[in-house]
Amino acid sequence: MDEMKKCPYCGEEIRKEAVKCRYCLSDLSQHTYSQTPPPPPNYGAYGFSQSYNQTNPRISPWEANDAFADGPEGKSRGVAALLALFLGWLGVHYFYLGKPTGGIVFVILSLLSCTSIPAILGLIQAIMMFCMTNQDFRNRYVITPSSFPF
Repeated sequence: MDEMKKCPYCGEEIRKEAVKCRYCLSDLSQHTYSQTPPPPPNYGAYGFSQSYNQTNPRISPWEANDAFADGPEGKSRGVAALLALFLGWLGVHYFYLGKPTGGIVFVILSLLSCTSIPAILGLIQAIMMFCMTNQDFRNRYVITPSSFPF
């Protein structure tokens, strides 16, 4: 039977000749058992981080696809989606995105159709904005040269 030892990082039983712990993936080749072990890395069984934003603070909330994080232009996908949901019949989300032509079209449609068509279009756009990624939102609504992106 193989001789066993405890991993100094996570405390699990491993083979004595192991150079890497199979549980916490710590490198055991440089470790001497007289020193105090450092805290174990926060890696799962497959070698990737389990807590996305805490272990890699360089990733911004916008890159992590947080709906209410401001993008590079200062526009938030979540704010635009909420505006489209509640005030979409007035085209407020287009004014927020810096597309006043689209907003004016919605206001005119609202006056001509008693708010039914723009309300449905605003609801559809809100659902689309909530379902897309931040990069897709930026490409479709913020940096596009179109004055009426749909």
